[in-house]
Amino acid sequence: MDIDEKSLNDIIANLEKEVANRPRDTTARLQLALSYMKMGRQDEAREALLKVISQDKRNAEAQYYLGILHADTEEIDKALECFQKVVAIDRNHSPALYFTGKIMALKGDIDGAIRVTEKARNLSPGNTLARGQLGELYIAKGRIQDAMQEWKKILETDPSNLQALHNLGASLTDAKEYQEALTHLHRAERLGSENPGLHYNVGLCYLATGEPEKSVESFLKAAELEPENTVTMITLGEAYASAGQIDEAIATWDKVLLQKPDDLFATFNLGLAYFQKQDVKKATEYWKKCVAIEPAYTPALRNLAIAAVMEGDFHEAIYRWESIKRVDPKALEPDLALGELHYRSGNLLEAEEIAESLVGRLGEIPGIENHKPIQSSARFLAGTISMALGKFKDGFRHWVASMELDPNFAMSNSAFISRNLWPALLAKAKADAATEDEQKVLRLVGSFVKEDATPPKGLDQAELSGRETGAQNKKGGLSWLFRGKK
Repeated sequence: MDIDEKSLNDIIANLEKEVANRPRDTTARLQLALSYMKMGRQDEAREALLKVISQDKRNAEAQYYLGILHADTEEIDKALECFQKVVAIDRNHSPALYFTGKIMALKGDIDGAIRVTEKARNLSPGNTLARGQLGELYIAKGRIQDAMQEWKKILETDPSNLQALHNLGASLTDAKEYQEALTHLHRAERLGSENPGLHYNVGLCYLATGEPEKSVESFLKAAELEPENTVTMITLGEAYASAGQIDEAIATWDKVLLQKPDDLFATFNLGLAYFQKQDVKKATEYWKKCVAIEPAYTPALRNLAIAAVMEGDFHEAIYRWESIKRVDPKALEPDLALGELHYRSGNLLEAEEIAESLVGRLGEIPGIENHKPIQSSARFLAGTISMALGKFKDGFRHWVASMELDPNFAMSNSAFISRNLWPALLAKAKADAATEDEQKVLRLVGSFVKEDATPPKGLDQAELSGRETGAQNKKGGLSWLFRGKK
C-alpha cells in the first residue's frame, strides 16, 4: 500500500525519536534508512545504513539496501561490492544474486551473470524479474530456446506480463514461428501496449505470412510511435512493395533518405522499385550510389551486373562480377557468371579457362558433394564451352557428369540452354554421341534449344573453331533470376 508524503514524514519523525532513544536498535535504524530512501533523502539513508553496518557487520539487509542506494546513484562498483557481501553473508539471498547478475551483465561478464541469475531463479522460481533477466542473458548467448522457456514460465504465473509477451513474441518472430508469435503479440496489444517494437514484429509476421496489407497497418503504427526509426520505415516500404503499392514504397524510402541520405538499404530498395517500374536507368543510378556508399556491397554489384546484361553491355557486366570476385574470392557465383559472359561475348578461350578452373575448385572444396546443383551447373557450362570450341569428347564428358550430379540438369539450365546453344551445334554433337549416356544427355538438352538461336558472334556456325574474339552477343540476360536481397 502506498503511503502519502505526510504520513511518511510522520513515520520518519517517530523513527528518528526511537533511534535517538535506542541508538543500538539496528532494526529501527534500518527502517529509518528505508524511509529516507522512499523520500529520496539519499545522503541520510546512506548514513543510517552505514551506521547499521558498523554496529552489525553481518546485517545482510543493510548491505543489500546500501547496494540498491549505490546502484540508484550509478556507483556500480560499490553496488556490486555490497551485493557480493550480502551473498557472502547469506548465499541464498535471491534479490542480491539478481542484482549481482544485472551488474555483471553491465560489466560484460555474461557467463557470470547467467550463473548467479540462475541461482536467484532457482531460489525463487516465482521471481519474474530474475526469469526476465535470465531470458535476456540467454538471448545474448544465442540460447533462444532457453530464453523463450523463461518467458513462458513468467506468463504461466503472470499472463499479463508485457515484457515477457514482447520478448517471447519477438523471439518467435525471429524463429519464424509467426502464428505463435502473433498470439503473444496480439495479447500485448489487447493489454494496451504501445511499444513500437511490438507493432514492428506484428508487421514482420504478417509480411512473412503473405498478408502485406496488414503488415503495412502494423508498420504504420510502429512508425507513428517512433518516427525517427529508419529501420521501421525501410521495412514499411518493403511491405508497400509486397502489396503492389510501388509508388508508396518509393515515397517511404525517399523519406528515409531525407533523414539519412546515405542509408544503404533504402537506396538499394529504391533501385529495386524503379527496376520493377522498368526504369532500368534510374535503378542503376541508385545501385551505383550503393557502391559509392559501400564499395563491397555485393547485392548492388550483382544487380548492376544483371542490369548491364539486360542492356547488352557485357563489358560492364564483366567488370561488376569481377568486382564481386575481388570482394569475395571464394564465391562461386561470379565464376559461373563470368564464364557465361565471356562465352556470349565470343571470348571462348577465356570462358573455357574460367569454367575449367571452377570445376577444379569445386572438386577440392570439402563437403561440396552436398551442393550438387552448383557442381552440375559448372560442369554444364564447361561442357557447353567445349562443344562450342569443337571439343565434343570433352563437352560430352562434362554434360554427362552434369546429368549424374542432377538428373534434372536440363530443366535447371533451361534458360542457359535457350540462350547459348543453337541447332547446328547439336547437329554436329549428335554425330559424336557414341554412348547411351551421351545420346540421352543430347536428347534432354535438345528439348530446350530454340530453333532461332545463334552462336556467339565471331563463331562460325559451319566450322566450329577456337577463335577468340571481342564481339558481343547482346541477346538475353544472365542465367540467374534478378534478386532483391538486402
